[in-house]
Amino acid sequence: MNILIVGATGQLGFTICQKLIDSGTGHSVFATHRKSSNTSALKELSGIQIRLLDLTDSKTFASAIQGIDAVIITANTATPSQKSDSFKDVDEKGVIGLIETAKASNVKQIIYVSALPFEKGDDKVPLSQAKRAVEKHLEKSGLNYTVIQPTAFMEVYFPFFGSTVPLKGLKVSTVKRPFKFSNNFFAGIKNDIEQKNRFNVIGKGDKKNAYISIENVADFCIAAIDNSKASKKTIQIGGPEPMTPLEVKAIFEELYGKQLKVKATPPFVIKLMSKILPISNKAAGNIMAMNYAISISDSVPPNIQKTASEFGVNLINPKEFLSHKFHAHA
Repeated sequence: MNILIVGATGQLGFTICQKLIDSGTGHSVFATHRKSSNTSALKELSGIQIRLLDLTDSKTFASAIQGIDAVIITANTATPSQKSDSFKDVDEKGVIGLIETAKASNVKQIIYVSALPFEKGDDKVPLSQAKRAVEKHLEKSGLNYTVIQPTAFMEVYFPFFGSTVPLKGLKVSTVKRPFKFSNNFFAGIKNDIEQKNRFNVIGKGDKKNAYISIENVADFCIAAIDNSKASKKTIQIGGPEPMTPLEVKAIFEELYGKQLKVKATPPFVIKLMSKILPISNKAAGNIMAMNYAISISDSVPPNIQKTASEFGVNLINPKEFLSHKFHAHA
């Protein structure tokens, strides 16, 4: 099959490309990028074909889709690379436009990476609003589609506890993106665990989340290709061991051999920022809305292990993930 990965310059898209090439299944892999994207990591993968596709420019869609059997869409603007990016134009209209082009081109399957809906406040998160719109469009499209709804990524969420350990070994950055707001914030807290013995949380740090590794999200995407079990389905996925932030803190304490003090930001502060920041920076406001929602909600999909077994995915738990990062890249 000819498989197109949309968003291949992000860590998830890149990981899918890498795993497909290494799998030996014989799939032809096509990776998309914008003109402004850094494609250096992709160019190191042997056998990959790179195509231009910009979700804000529908004129790039047809040539990118040509000859493709399955499309995996991982692109989003949670941390935008251009100031002109918006959730409405990129994550909703752009993705829906691409889906319609794929339909007209007789693409056999669309695999769309969405996100697990938040228990509370999902309708207040701009990125969630766009993703739900795309999901509804797919359901009505008549296409063979698969929606993947993962929980929070370990490689994205764990660094903001105050550590660069979860980022070690990555060829494509999950945190240091061309987005000044996020970069500046992370620069201020990235060594808190190591240098200040401080662990950052929002609220009490008592909400359960089945944090998942990007490696496993990629595994599910690949397992869904040409799989009747995934046809016209929404699949909710997560890691094998739901944990609170404070339970993740205990893993860091064990790895470093020291006690960490908690620095807790009250949820109402994050909620307030989610309302104020969009006046000048909609993407920053979205990040705050996501952080608020995750601080007041449990995020645990049903039947995690059953779903993983059904798709042949070996789930990575948070302790295994962090221990590997800590020791392999020490």
